[in-house]
Amino acid sequence: MSIASRLIVFTDLDDTLFQSVKGEVSSDAIEATVDVDGKPYAYSSIQQQKLLSVMVKADATIIPVTGRRTSSFLNCRLPDVMNNEYAIVSHGAVILDKQRVVLKEWREFLTTTYSLANWEKELTSLYQKLYDDFIEDQNVRVRLIIDQGITAYICIKINKVGYLPEKSKQLSKLLNSELKTGMLLHGNGRNFALLAPYAQKKVAVSFLKAKLNINESDTVFAIGDSDSDLPFMKDANFLIIPQQAQILKGEAGK
Repeated sequence: MSIASRLIVFTDLDDTLFQSVKGEVSSDAIEATVDVDGKPYAYSSIQQQKLLSVMVKADATIIPVTGRRTSSFLNCRLPDVMNNEYAIVSHGAVILDKQRVVLKEWREFLTTTYSLANWEKELTSLYQKLYDDFIEDQNVRVRLIIDQGITAYICIKINKVGYLPEKSKQLSKLLNSELKTGMLLHGNGRNFALLAPYAQKKVAVSFLKAKLNINESDTVFAIGDSDSDLPFMKDANFLIIPQQAQILKGEAGK
C-alpha cells in the first residue's frame, strides 16, 4: 500500500454508531450521548464500539455526518467521534471546523452557490404556513432549525403517545405537496425534515472530499442507516450498513 494512501470514513451517528436504549442497558454498552439535562440518552453497543475501534486502529480520518444540529452533536461523548478536524451536522447544512464553528469556506460556498438569504425567506415562510396548519393539532410539532446562523431545515415530529403509522403516511403525503423546487423530504417513523437543497449530506461530503483532495489512491468508507445517508454513501469505496437500517427495510419493500 502506498504511504500516501489514506483511509477516510464518513459516518452517520444515531442508529449507526449508537442508539437510544429502552429498558435495561447491556453491561457491555457505553454512554455515547447525553440529553440537554446531561442525562444518558444513547449508548454504543459492543459491536458498534468494535467497528469504531477498527477504524481508529487503521489510522482513519473519521468525519461525523449527522442530522443533529451543533448543540446536539456536542452532547456526544465518544472521543473518537468528537476529536476530529471536521463534522457535518444539521443534515449537511453545516460543516464544523476543529473549533466547532462553521467552516469559513463552507459558509462562502453556501452564500455564493445557493443564495442563503433567499432560502432563509423560503424556509421561514413555509415553516410559518406549516406551523399555522398544525397549531391546533397537539400531536404534531413543527420547528424551524437554524444552526450557526444558517437556516437549515424544518423539523416535523409526531408525538409518541397514541401514534399510529397511518398518521406518518398522511403527513408524508401532505409534506411532499409543500416542497419547493430543490428541497427534499426525509422521513423516519414519526420524524420528518423538510431539507433545503444545501441541507443534504451528499453536498457537504462532496465539498469535504474536494477540500481534502481525496483521490484514487485513498480509500473511503461510508457508514449509515437511513435513506438520507444513501446518496453520500454511494460514492464511497465501501458501504457499511447496520443490520436494522432503514435503507435495508426500504430495499426489502421493493
